[in-house]
Amino acid sequence: MTQTLPADLGPSAAQTDEAAEVRALFERQVRAENAHDLAGIDAVLAPDTPAYAGSVMFVARAGQFFGREAVLQRFENNFRGTWQFEPEIAECRITRLGPDTMHLYVPTRITIGAPGQAARTLRFLINQIAVRTTQGWRFTTIIPVPAE
Repeated sequence: MTQTLPADLGPSAAQTDEAAEVRALFERQVRAENAHDLAGIDAVLAPDTPAYAGSVMFVARAGQFFGREAVLQRFENNFRGTWQFEPEIAECRITRLGPDTMHLYVPTRITIGAPGQAARTLRFLINQIAVRTTQGWRFTTIIPVPAE
């Protein structure tokens, strides 16, 4: 027996549009990472305002970085060597956590290497939290989970 679900159980057009905005924000981040563009990374992070003070973080096996400046410093250090960010965009999943919060998940290959050292490619399951700000959607949390 096949059951038909009411149309209102699916995502609304507004939710679909918002997920597309978060995906576009992530794609901007990808371009900035691959261009080693620190200003581009800065533009996708939640603003340093009282509403979001201390909310930006990057938590990884390599360390925990809390606060906008610490996260930007982490990216600046990564960009000194080899850094290539290759998400499997077709596998990207965006889930609403609340009216102004979204979770983004995407398997990603990252080629990393310290300056002067051989680079290696590793697979991560990237998890990020986006919040709606007065400037649009921005990321507060970046958690790359090693997949290998």
